[in-house]
Amino acid sequence: MATPRVTAAFLIATRASADTPLRPLLAMLDDVGVPTTVVETAEDAAARLLLGDKDLVPCVLVDATDVSRGDAPATQIDARLRTLREMVPWAAPVLVARAPTVALVLAGMRAGAADVLDLEVESAGTVYHLLERVARLHHERQAQRRTVTSLRAMIEDFLRDLVKTERRSIDLEHRLAMKDRPSGPVVVGADLDADRPPVLFVVEDDREVADHLCEALEDAGLTTFAFISGEEAVAQGERMSNRREAIDLLLCDLRLPGIDGLETVRRLRAHKPGLAAFLMTGYSDVETATSAADLGVVGFVLKPFDDLPALVKRIQEQAQQSMQRTREHHYLQRIKERHDHVLQRYRKLTAEIDR
Repeated sequence: MATPRVTAAFLIATRASADTPLRPLLAMLDDVGVPTTVVETAEDAAARLLLGDKDLVPCVLVDATDVSRGDAPATQIDARLRTLREMVPWAAPVLVARAPTVALVLAGMRAGAADVLDLEVESAGTVYHLLERVARLHHERQAQRRTVTSLRAMIEDFLRDLVKTERRSIDLEHRLAMKDRPSGPVVVGADLDADRPPVLFVVEDDREVADHLCEALEDAGLTTFAFISGEEAVAQGERMSNRREAIDLLLCDLRLPGIDGLETVRRLRAHKPGLAAFLMTGYSDVETATSAADLGVVGFVLKPFDDLPALVKRIQEQAQQSMQRTREHHYLQRIKERHDHVLQRYRKLTAEIDR
């Protein structure tokens, strides 16, 4: 196997440093055939590493000649290496100093430096061997990254297969449960029924308006329950929830006798969390709109209905989307309940991988 070789160097230093104390280092790098680019910030170096040739084998040199005799080298060095460490975690930066103190060396290593180059004693030969070490470390880290990527992909493939298998299992269990139910009319399907029509609650105290709207919704293939008060809707919602029957969308008048539309939404969601809702009103105001937004209401429907077909289409689309979200929520909750230990282990593994 060929000896790993650095193909480019990036020196993070001021132009003044590059032209004076670091000039011998640049000459040594030139002697061993490594082209060097001087940049002034860690961000510049990180950008060149991330956007450069993927086959590049870099050596990042960090100038520390101006802090070698400082009173607080740890703070200064950590600040200079932090950005590089965060943006390019696989980089192996080398600290460059002149007769570095023990404190400076320790600060550099703790801040993520892979090596320290002493300008007082280094020669072209020792620089060449340092570059060999950096190249080997680069290849080792790249191999680790490939292994980590492969491991993450394997884990994610396993989880996807697990989800698919569990979805099929949940669907089968649901069909068997429906088959074993006591005989009698089934008013409405359950959340997991794949082929059922969407189920709507319409709460409107004007019977003429309610009948007109429900007729249009039923003609569009939606199962509709109509109520003249929020209390009636909440009571029926509780009964249906206890029977595990679906409710996909609420279309509720804002002004109702008894509890109003906003309170009706709140109470129904106690039984059907996340229930999608439209509020019907003859007018709107900022306070009501803010309260509705806080509840996550899908939108407002202004009365009288100027374009009933367009309204029905909009409600139908929202109900279909709500059905799908509810099904996905059931799947995820059931899978989490059955395989919580696997998911916890996955989260732990990914946290370890990302270190």
